[in-house]
Amino acid sequence: MNYLSKEQLQKIKSQFATVEYDDSQAEPALYVARSEFLDLLKSLKEKVSLSFDRLANYTAVDYKDYFEIVYNLFSRRYNRWVTVKVKLEDHDNPEIESVTGIWEGANFEERETYDLMGIRFLNHPNLTRILMPDDYDAFPLRKDFVPLEPKIEGGELVWHKPSTIS
Repeated sequence: MNYLSKEQLQKIKSQFATVEYDDSQAEPALYVARSEFLDLLKSLKEKVSLSFDRLANYTAVDYKDYFEIVYNLFSRRYNRWVTVKVKLEDHDNPEIESVTGIWEGANFEERETYDLMGIRFLNHPNLTRILMPDDYDAFPLRKDFVPLEPKIEGGELVWHKPSTIS
């Protein structure tokens, strides 16, 4: 598997003030602040010398105090990879800009992450739940998740926090 060279990583770091990486790693991830991540991703895709034209994998990680968004990008032109990570400090109100304007294929992954982790993607074309019911007020992949209990009230399904046994 090919990865960006140390020289390429250093050049990217010199162009984006918030980019950091651990150069002792064989395949270091680029860590970027939310304020610069869209510009960095656009640059990685659009610069001919980089050409990361494919969002190969996308995920989010819950670290209890913050979330991290992870983008694994692939350049078909140069047959190489790079990983970009963005830290979302506000665990209670996580949000980040959508990358659907860069990679249209991010649409489903962002909706899934919203549905299961509760991270909102600003300017997403259709940020709606895809797995959980629309009225489900919890996020099953969060570390603090407590399953809601379904109950029929007045002929309608309503979700409640589980009652505690005392």
